[in-house]
Amino acid sequence: MRTIAIINQKGGCGKTTTSINLAACMARLGNKTLLIDMDPQGHCGVGLAVPEEQIERTIFDAMIEPTDGRPAAIPEITWQIASDFDLAPANIRLAAFEQLFAGRDGREDRLKTALEGVKNSYAWCFIDCPPNVGLLTFNALRACDEVIVPVETGYFSLHGLTKMMETLEMMREKCGNEITIRVLPTLYDTRTKLAREVLSELRAKFRDYLMESTVNFNTKLKEAASFGQPITEYDP
Repeated sequence: MRTIAIINQKGGCGKTTTSINLAACMARLGNKTLLIDMDPQGHCGVGLAVPEEQIERTIFDAMIEPTDGRPAAIPEITWQIASDFDLAPANIRLAAFEQLFAGRDGREDRLKTALEGVKNSYAWCFIDCPPNVGLLTFNALRACDEVIVPVETGYFSLHGLTKMMETLEMMREKCGNEITIRVLPTLYDTRTKLAREVLSELRAKFRDYLMESTVNFNTKLKEAASFGQPITEYDP
């Protein structure tokens, strides 16, 4: 199972949109795909029209140690979004994870352990991380093979990316995984001079990390999320 974490501590960069639509595209190609929401805000579920009031078990239940038995298995918490596309949702309960596991051995491997049971069940796994670099994000780093950092092509995003990459390199060294880190320019508006200049700066400063693809600004992507659909369903 190829596992990719989508990480950026800055909001508004298209992180969840990227996660949802990468997973949907891989599933549409016939690959069994798992999307994991590691953000307590639960935006993956919102963007895929999963009724919040009907979510009884989440990724939180797969990572904790309940007093009445074992953690929930991944298949016990997932929602089938489409053929070959499953979501492990999150909700606000996940915000308690860091406090519950503070100082405990193995706290950074809870997600990795949870995924062991399904590593032969899926071809792809995408992890939508929270907009910070705490214990939840560190769990994602320990569980993944690759990281994609979506970055909006705006001035402040460029400054924030430098800090983000420094943090990721430090965390990669700490977690001991051979992780490939790549930067994906998003919300690129070809009509504006600023966006073109920022993309040029990204190519100059982060050429070893930068992906060849860019995600252009497209209102269809926002509309798709508002209808609870990936772009593959809303506007293929």
